[in-house]
Amino acid sequence: MKLDRETMKTLATQSDAALWQTIRGIAGEKGFRLSEATPPAETMARLRAMLSGETTLSLGEAVKILSAYGKGGANG
Repeated sequence: MKLDRETMKTLATQSDAALWQTIRGIAGEKGFRLSEATPPAETMARLRAMLSGETTLSLGEAVKILSAYGKGGANG
C-alpha cells in the first residue's frame, strides 16, 4: 500500500475499528504483530490526527503505541 497524502487522509476518515485493522495489516506486512483489540479512542484520535496532517507523532510516541499494542498487548 502506497501511503501518499491522499491515502492517509482517506484512512483518517475510517472508523476506529477499520483504521486499526488497516494499521494492523500494514504492520503485518512489515513483520510487526499488533493486538486485534482496537486501542482506546484517545489513541486512535492521535493516530487519526497524525494521518490527516494535523499533528506529528514523535518516534517515542510511536514506540509507546507499538509496545503497548504489539504482540497481543493491551488486552489483545
